[in-house]
Parts: sequence; structure tokens; C-alpha cells
Amino acid sequence: MGISEILSGIKSLKIQGARAVALAGLRAFELKLKTAKNRGELRAFSKKLLSLRPTEPSLKNAIAYVMGKIEEIPDFQQAKRAGILACREYEKKLQESLDLIAEIGSGQIQEGETILTHCHSSSVMAILKRARSQGKKFRVIVTETRPKLQGLITAKELLRARVQIVYCVDSAIGWVMKKVDKVLVGCDAILADGSIVNKIGTFPIALVAKAFGVPFLVSAGTYKFDPETVLGVQEIIEERDPAEIIQPRKLPGAKIINPTFDITPAEYIQALITEKGIIRPELVRELLV
Repeated sequence: MGISEILSGIKSLKIQGARAVALAGLRAFELKLKTAKNRGELRAFSKKLLSLRPTEPSLKNAIAYVMGKIEEIPDFQQAKRAGILACREYEKKLQESLDLIAEIGSGQIQEGETILTHCHSSSVMAILKRARSQGKKFRVIVTETRPKLQGLITAKELLRARVQIVYCVDSAIGWVMKKVDKVLVGCDAILADGSIVNKIGTFPIALVAKAFGVPFLVSAGTYKFDPETVLGVQEIIEERDPAEIIQPRKLPGAKIINPTFDITPAEYIQALITEKGIIRPELVRELLV
């Protein structure tokens, strides 16, 4: 896959999920490093890459890591080689993080439980598949996750792993929550106050979970932490084409909104499952800053 295909895939959500976007961005950056003529070209490319998905600290942190290594070295050819090495180092870091989260998180899955998840998260999938490989039997309720139906990806992947699933519309959460033992979702960003940014619809799930007394867990690598929020910078919530929901011509005169993410406040989150262990949201600033 070439650079233009990767960029198109990130923009269109063909490549989706914070970890997958970061990996794809690193791959595109590595390809660019092989042809770049100067640092200005790399800086411009990094800005273009980050503009594709503004609510993705994992991508931002990955590219910042690589650019940091490049800027340390005066000789441009040596800097490019260091950049390629940095891309590969960060890819390894992402995989190691996922493996640790799977091992730590699988301990939170108990025999016979019913777990609810939303959207498609590589870390949630890793936890559930690791738990299944340990011989645990459990059921997962998967919300369809409109408008792009990422929940369908989750459902198919879990079925292949021989996990029992129930598939429902997003608006059924109030109906199904009484059967749920815990909620487990991923996230696209961890903020300094312990709140998280995740696919639109996550916050309503957290609200319903709290009403029913159901624990709400988040799995995420610490590379998703957005350090800018320590300084009070507000997380950008991406808004996508309204046509993903409905063709505007079908509702002439109506304003159609399509926010991709929402923010779940820390008080609704029981714990974050990370590669560094299980972290209470109120300790995020202390442990990750």
C-alpha cells in the first residue's frame, strides 16, 4: 500500500481504530522518509498526516516521537535513517503494549459473564480473545455503532474467535444493560483529568451503566494520552460528512450533524486497563504526565 492509499484509508475510516491509524501513519511516514529531500518536506507531510484525524493522540504521539528523533540529528541523511528506525521502534512499542493489555485485561473477564462493548477496539479484541484462549466462556453484547457500523467488525471477529455474541442497535443499551456484568470499551484519547474520548455513543453507554450499577472499564495503551490537555487544551471532536448518516437532499433545510466522538467523564469510569497496569482515572495525571 502506497502513501496516497494509506492517507485515503485513514481519512475515509477504511483504516480505523487508534492503534491501526497510528500504525498506518507510521508506515506512511516511513515511506515518505525514503523519498524526502529536506526537513521542510517531512514537517509538511506530518502536518498533512495529522490533519486527517484530529482526534487521534496516538497518531500525534507516534509522529512526534519520530520527528523528535529526526530533529536531533543535523545531517539529513543520517536523520532520515534515524527516522526510519524510530518508526519501527514505535511499531514494536505498540505491539508490546497490546500484548500486555491483553494479558492484564483478560484477568478482568470471568467465566459466564456478559460484557457489553461498543465500536471496534484492537485492545478490547485482544483482551476478549486472550480470555477465550484461556478457556473462559462468556457472552459479549456488541452495539452496531452507527453510522459506519464498526460494531459489525467486532461481532464478526469475535464469532471467528468462537465467542458468543448478541448484536443490537445502539439505542437498545437501556434494554440490554440489565443483563450486563461489565462494560469494556477502548478509546481514542485519554485526557489529563482521566476522562476519555471514544466513538460517539460511548458516553450514553456510561450513563446507562452507572444507572444500573454496571462497572465501566476502558482498555487503552498509554500512548493514547494527550499531554496537551494537561495545559488545558480542549480535545478536538472530529465532525464528519453528514451524508454518512443521511443524504441532505432527503431533509432539505435541516442541519445534520455527525460528530465522530464523545467524551466520557472520569467519574463514570471505574478503571483504565493499560500496559502499565490497571489505573484509576483520578490517577491519570499523576501517573502519565
